[in-house]
Amino acid sequence: MSHLIIVLFAVIFAFAHSGMAAIRPSAEKYIPPRIYRVLFVIVSFLVATPWLVYLVNHRYDGIILFNFQNSEIIHLIVLILASLAFFFLYPGTFRFSEIVTINKPTQRFYTKGIMRITRHPQLTGMSLWCLSHFLWVGSTFMIATSFGLIGYHLFAAWHSDHRRLKLFGQDYQNLIDQTSIFPFKAIFQGKQSLPISEFVDKAYFWVIVFISTVYYFHPWIYENFPKWNI
Repeated sequence: MSHLIIVLFAVIFAFAHSGMAAIRPSAEKYIPPRIYRVLFVIVSFLVATPWLVYLVNHRYDGIILFNFQNSEIIHLIVLILASLAFFFLYPGTFRFSEIVTINKPTQRFYTKGIMRITRHPQLTGMSLWCLSHFLWVGSTFMIATSFGLIGYHLFAAWHSDHRRLKLFGQDYQNLIDQTSIFPFKAIFQGKQSLPISEFVDKAYFWVIVFISTVYYFHPWIYENFPKWNI
């Protein structure tokens, strides 16, 4: 049952998160952008939080296919993959002032930095996160979790392209033509370069701080995580 529930969380999040993104242009005609951003964050948080709590509480459900947690090599691989995941998962840190509505949220897209590697960095990041945590936990529940998470992000990638094509037209089509969903594909094809200067940004510093903090407090977080018996 828990395998089904964790996938249903992904479906609910898709309706809440992508649904609110879809109606944003129409909604902002009646609701100020800052207020709509706050509503968007609140709704997403209300769905994502129980999703995460349920995941942590049931991560060993089902069949344990393997257990490499005593292997230092696997530990290192998991740490590297999970760390790389966060560099792709949080490109939104570049727009943090808009996320917290210090600046007015706007409809736009980026063409530089991590977008040169992949047009949908969060899909890549979540795939890496799922792979790293499956290697560490090794349960069938984590397979179901990965199915839900990656499935949602595949949908979100398609949905994002669809929305932005409607909003930006040829300008966004040009970005699609010059980038790829698959990491580094556009670079190997010669459609993109990889200027290192575009990655010298304070946002990456804060990502490193976040990764280091989470890693240091990881045992304490799991020990004190809310316990659900459902």
